[in-house]
Amino acid sequence: MKKALTIAGSDSGGGAGIQADLKTFSAFGVYGMSVITAVTSQNTLGVSGFRAMPADFVGQQMSDVLSDIGADATKTGMLANADIICEVAEKIREFKHENLVVDPVMVATSGDRLMEPEAEKALKDKLLPLALVVTPNIAEAEVLSGIRIANREDVEKAAQIIYGWGPKGVIIKGGHLSGEAVDYYYDGKEIYEYRSPRVDTKNTHGTGCTFSAALAACLALGMPLKKAIPIAKDYLYLALLNADSLGAGHGPTNHLAGYFDHLTKAIRPAKGLPAAKTESNSRKLTGRKLYVITGQEFAKGRPVTEVVSQALAGGAGIIQLREKKWTTRQLVEVGRELQRLARENNALFIVNDRIDVALAVDADGVHLGQDDMPVRMARRVIGPDMILGISAETVEEALTAEKEGADYIGFGPVFHTDTKPDAGTARGLELLAQVKKAVSIPVYGIGGIKLDNAAEVLSAGVDGVAVITAVVGADDITLAAQKFIHIMEGGR
Repeated sequence: MKKALTIAGSDSGGGAGIQADLKTFSAFGVYGMSVITAVTSQNTLGVSGFRAMPADFVGQQMSDVLSDIGADATKTGMLANADIICEVAEKIREFKHENLVVDPVMVATSGDRLMEPEAEKALKDKLLPLALVVTPNIAEAEVLSGIRIANREDVEKAAQIIYGWGPKGVIIKGGHLSGEAVDYYYDGKEIYEYRSPRVDTKNTHGTGCTFSAALAACLALGMPLKKAIPIAKDYLYLALLNADSLGAGHGPTNHLAGYFDHLTKAIRPAKGLPAAKTESNSRKLTGRKLYVITGQEFAKGRPVTEVVSQALAGGAGIIQLREKKWTTRQLVEVGRELQRLARENNALFIVNDRIDVALAVDADGVHLGQDDMPVRMARRVIGPDMILGISAETVEEALTAEKEGADYIGFGPVFHTDTKPDAGTARGLELLAQVKKAVSIPVYGIGGIKLDNAAEVLSAGVDGVAVITAVVGADDITLAAQKFIHIMEGGR
């Protein structure tokens, strides 16, 4: 079992600090351990007091945990003072710990500084050089960089300054800027943006702790940092989306939202209550042979909503929104309209890659690639009732996806395709047939499929075909879809 260690303060209200971290580790299936740096007295209205642990006792806790159990990743939160920071840094060096996430708890929501200048200096000099990544919010990034942040250019400048203190990466959480929830990752060369819909809720207590703990959990599971960031962001989005109002102030997020959705359904019959009646996700796909994927660049200038409306008129049973270059706002706005169109036409609506967008627009499902969030984890996040599709290129990938909770497989590329430059070599009809025989969930062939080879693909026994340019790029989209349906119903 993978292990993660949190070095932080205890939150008596349970929404942040050690408590939030351990819940998050559990949500990711990671064994959580803790080193207590301080005990706080707080609730949803604020912190009324705290007591820091002696620095040598913090070090003793770290030694006991790391010398025996060990940790695959560690995160720090509230470190209270310079002595504790120096002690933590010394132990990190002693145990040669590399997967270190530093959440610099420096500024309260009110704007008050939580660290004395001496502690801030120790953080920069002693701990940041040991970090794989540091995760300040805007206010904390302003303290660390010494500059005022008002726009993206300021974020980039601040990230470069903070990077100069020694961490291998900097994530500036932009939740305090207007518009979408945008986080910025700087790796020393480029700055990357990670966007998600903003959740309108007052229950935001512990969001920084939750995000950094999710990052640490992903690192403990062996993920590279670039893959861990969007997964941690999706997890936080789900936790915010499902947060309940506890207390009179800023309540906590719901760290175990995905888990308890499963658990509630599992225990209903045992409590003598009616079991939830949910249709099998795979069964929802039955009879839906034409799967159309959007691609604005192939649509000949036509709006995606128009393209999808015409494809649905031609009989498409599944629509996937796949627009890699769009902003989150575009994806959400168009996604809502596509979901409406799909439901009006008794079709299913799937979102490519973006779990947060799928949840925000109440999509029927989400489709992930091999480099996206692991299947088992994605299933935890989206719950049991949302359709989960997975791309696969081998029998082994398909079997693993089914075992871990996928509802269907998108196999390909079956033939050569120029639509996805990174799609790899054609896998062929023989391997497609092998995949179909190996799994018990629906399989859709994808990649290079056109009207003149669709019948060959169906001969491999698949449940349907997924197409982009053959429909989206057709002069008459409705007619192209109708022709595919005709072929798949046995016509020529």
